[in-house]
Amino acid sequence: MATADEFQIVDRRLAFWQAFEPAVKCELSSCAVFTSQGLVFVDPIPLAAPALEELVEAAAPVAIVITNGNHARAAVQFKKRFSIPILAHSDAVAELGLIPDLELAEGDEVVPGLTVIRIPGAGAGEIALHLASGVMVVGDALIHLEPLGFSFLPEKYCADFKAMRAGLRNLLRFEFDLMTFAHGLPLVVRARPTLESLLS
Repeated sequence: MATADEFQIVDRRLAFWQAFEPAVKCELSSCAVFTSQGLVFVDPIPLAAPALEELVEAAAPVAIVITNGNHARAAVQFKKRFSIPILAHSDAVAELGLIPDLELAEGDEVVPGLTVIRIPGAGAGEIALHLASGVMVVGDALIHLEPLGFSFLPEKYCADFKAMRAGLRNLLRFEFDLMTFAHGLPLVVRARPTLESLLS
C-alpha cells in the first residue's frame, strides 16, 4: 500500500494525508480528527514515520475508525503502533479481514462529540462521522476526485445507489462547514451547501 510522506493540518479540527495507489489507480485519503479525548484516525493509510511522530505530538491517539468493509488499509499497523482500538460498523466486519475491537451502530459516539451516521447502499457497513465542532468525515459514499469533482460514489461500486443517495440526506441533519473523504481532497468552503446542491 502507498505511503504518504507528509500530512497537512486543515484546521485545528483535522489533519489530512493521501497517496496515489497504483493497484487501484486512485488517490487514497486519510484523516485524523482532533477530539476532546484525543486523536481519532479514520481509514488510515501508512504515513512516513517522521510525519506520524510529528502528528501525534499534537494529540495522543485514542482510536481508529474504519468507514466500510473495504478500508482496512493500515488499521492493524496503527493499532500495533499506538495500542488503540479499531472500530467499524457491524455490517463491515465480514469484508474487513480483521476483527474490530468494537462494532459501531447508527448514533453511537466514538468519543464524546464524534457521532456515527449509517449510510446504507454504498460499501458494506458504510458510515460517516460527525464532529460536533462542524466536521463531516465520509468514507466512500461521496468522492472529491478529478475528473468527477465532488460527486456520489459511482453506481457500479454501490450495493444500492438509490438507497445510498437517500441515506446521504441524513448528513444534512447535522451542521458542518468542513467535509473530508476517503478518496480526494477535503471540502473546506461551503461544505454543507455544496452537499445540499448535489442532493437536490
